[in-house]
Amino acid sequence: MKAGSIPAEMTACVWRGGSTVEVETVPVPEIGDGELLVEVEACGLCPTDIKKIDLGLVEPPVILGHEMAGVVVAAGQGVAAFLGKRVAVYHHIPCLQCRLCELGRYSQCPGYKKTGTTAGFAPAGGGWAEYVKVLPWVVSGGGVVEIPERLPAKAAILMEPLNTCLKCTKALPHSKGTVVILGQGPVGLMLTALMHRDGWEVVAVEPLPERQQRSVRYGAKAVLHPGEDLHKKLKELAPPLGPDAVIAATDSEEAINGSLHALRPGGTLILFAHTREGQQLQIDAGQIGVAEKQIIGSYSSSVKLNGLTKETLVDQHFPWQEFVSHVFPLNEINQALALARHPEGDSLKVAVTPDPEAVGL
Repeated sequence: MKAGSIPAEMTACVWRGGSTVEVETVPVPEIGDGELLVEVEACGLCPTDIKKIDLGLVEPPVILGHEMAGVVVAAGQGVAAFLGKRVAVYHHIPCLQCRLCELGRYSQCPGYKKTGTTAGFAPAGGGWAEYVKVLPWVVSGGGVVEIPERLPAKAAILMEPLNTCLKCTKALPHSKGTVVILGQGPVGLMLTALMHRDGWEVVAVEPLPERQQRSVRYGAKAVLHPGEDLHKKLKELAPPLGPDAVIAATDSEEAINGSLHALRPGGTLILFAHTREGQQLQIDAGQIGVAEKQIIGSYSSSVKLNGLTKETLVDQHFPWQEFVSHVFPLNEINQALALARHPEGDSLKVAVTPDPEAVGL
């Protein structure tokens, strides 16, 4: 079933190797039973997608982009109820049947590791295009979330990254105290806002002045520069034992070690920004073995948090639109990538759209 006329071809951003992305005309994906075709309103530029380009972590050609929202314009047999709905789309969904899913480790499920959205070529997200196809297991598994018409696209595309932040907060100790958040990019600022709402005292660590200022606006009681003596400063800000938890939304080894040494005995360090295998981190193991500090990881999203994520996203107490600072048309994808790689001024989350007017540009 279709809602209106759908063209045979579309504009898409295709990575064929190297550091740049080509803007090309490609066929609009055809859908089958249980599948959906979504007309993309906007899609964010996630650091993990940029890593795939810069480090060659996927086999080209691919169309990347997974932080997406749009309107369902075609629906296969069995999923007609989605037709015409405005949705945010997840690109990964766990099977909910394996042992890892039973343990609640959804992002470790073998089925979760399969990408379930595509705009052509091998499934790789596909949000950097005019249309994206959603494969059956994502549709049936809860990966397509209806969103209200009043929710701006600039907020709707945060559904997946916000879910990852909420999942991270669930890994923190139940007793609220002082949490240090390393890095105040879009994800770090989301974590700051969420932790402040939940009653934690937040100390942020961030080098860019504009992001330092935003951090205070979103609830940080103090902001440190990573070049400072973090061990000493954090002990002073959270006497007498030190902070209760640290979330590393950056992979800076120096910042992680400085905050780890300041962390109170038995405290928790969450590695959030280490999103690829092979990343090395040298730490003082005595901080773990002797001081009984814990290091844990938090990776990707949880399907069980979809409802809470949507509820949080429509909560008007949070200025979610502010987290998307720049929206580029598809044909300026390389300018968008350049800004996302090297933030400057007030830049935060960068996104692309087939229709700039759709997000109020």
